[in-house]
Amino acid sequence: MTAGRGVTPGKTGAGDPKGDTTGPSGTSVPWSGSGIAALTPRRYLTRRAPVAPAPARGGPYDGTVSDENGPADQETVDPADVDDVLADKARLGRSGFATGSALYERARPGYSAEAVAHLVGALGIGAGRRVLDVAAGTGKLTRALVATGAEVVACEPSPSMRDVFATAVPDTPQIASTAEQVGVADGSFDAITVAQAFHWFDAPVALVEFARILRPGGGLGLVWNERDESDPVVAELTRISKWDVHQPYPVGMDFGSVIDASGRFGPVTRTKFRFTQELDRTGFVEQVASRSYIAVLPEERRQEILDGVAALAATLPEPIGLPYVADVFCTTAR
Repeated sequence: MTAGRGVTPGKTGAGDPKGDTTGPSGTSVPWSGSGIAALTPRRYLTRRAPVAPAPARGGPYDGTVSDENGPADQETVDPADVDDVLADKARLGRSGFATGSALYERARPGYSAEAVAHLVGALGIGAGRRVLDVAAGTGKLTRALVATGAEVVACEPSPSMRDVFATAVPDTPQIASTAEQVGVADGSFDAITVAQAFHWFDAPVALVEFARILRPGGGLGLVWNERDESDPVVAELTRISKWDVHQPYPVGMDFGSVIDASGRFGPVTRTKFRFTQELDRTGFVEQVASRSYIAVLPEERRQEILDGVAALAATLPEPIGLPYVADVFCTTAR
């Protein structure tokens, strides 16, 4: 199915009901910034791989990686410049994830088994295949890819994210580089994945780079976990957290049309899967605190939003079920 002409619905994961999200009224308390999200643990296979100088651009990827392409433009935000940063997606992407990666790892959901299975099947990911997970962050998707037995390399520009990744997904190599300039040879990988990050890229430039480093017929998969704004609690959370004001892309955006416009991939399929993240009240606040636009705010503005989220959390029974839709786009290089 070509992107922009329909969506294939995936099934809701078993054991992931929305549940009652209305909850009794409670007492408003300020958020203290402590505690941990009650995320479902998963076991993943990890393998050790060396970190060595980057391969020459003229040959195929040979299993070596490097920090040589790490960007030096991680940005610290002056409080006087915050509104300018919020209005500039490129600057927000650089500065919003410069710190706070441990919080991101605690609070953000992973990817549902159904969404991962679909992605893995569509891209042919498995033993004997080389996969590049671009903008891998703390490895939320990477660890599920490693579990398939594929040879996985992570690409991530943020030193903070890479530090947490090294603990969360040990023995998996990382490249300190950006999507627009990965820095590996032509035809290095069988598949490329991007989770919760493609909207930060210079898409036309990144897609040219992806086409270059993929082998002929290689697969590209993009995935987003989007909160289900048809849910009344999520709708209220959106209002309080100002996500509707500061979101870096329109929720539900058809990224398939962006891929099509490159002329280097196709056709694109789009499939959606519902799942629910269960959080305690602190984790509910932390998933807001982990957002890029919250991270760059001056403390007073940041605390005002988080206190409002904490007040909403206080009205909800624990665990709080936060419903999501995993939006998955898959295609192949032409």
